[in-house]
Amino acid sequence: MEHGAHTAPGLGDLLWPTLNFIIFVAVLVRFLRGPVVEYFRARTTRLRDALEAGSRARAEAAALRATIASDMEQLPALRQRLRDDMRAAAELEAANLLAVGRRTADHIRADARLLAEQEIAGARQALRAETIDEAILQATALIRRALQPEDQHRFVRDFVAGAGADS
Repeated sequence: MEHGAHTAPGLGDLLWPTLNFIIFVAVLVRFLRGPVVEYFRARTTRLRDALEAGSRARAEAAALRATIASDMEQLPALRQRLRDDMRAAAELEAANLLAVGRRTADHIRADARLLAEQEIAGARQALRAETIDEAILQATALIRRALQPEDQHRFVRDFVAGAGADS
């Protein structure tokens, strides 16, 4: 045979590769059928679970969207309610602060009144003591001017006689 000449393929040339291919497929089917079936079964399960999870997530998202939409619709009313609550709390706190301030002012007035009364009583007492001291000084000065030496001797005699009689 020459180097470039071609011969027509015969039936034997096609039979052996076909037989090899059929044997190869039979071996693959024989040994890989279980793992391939299990792989596709597991894959089917995973896909089904993923689809169910997607459905659940879609349902949860729809529910969340509905909740958010409802909340958005109620937002102006909620804002007004919060304003009203805050205003009421502020008014209540203002009333409490005013009441505390009034009570404190009443206590301060009562304490000032008590202190003033004590100061007045102390001043009266001091004035009375001063007046008495001044009256004694003036009376003593008057008596000294009016008394004569014989009056002093007589007072001493009367005192000694009175003291001797009591014993």
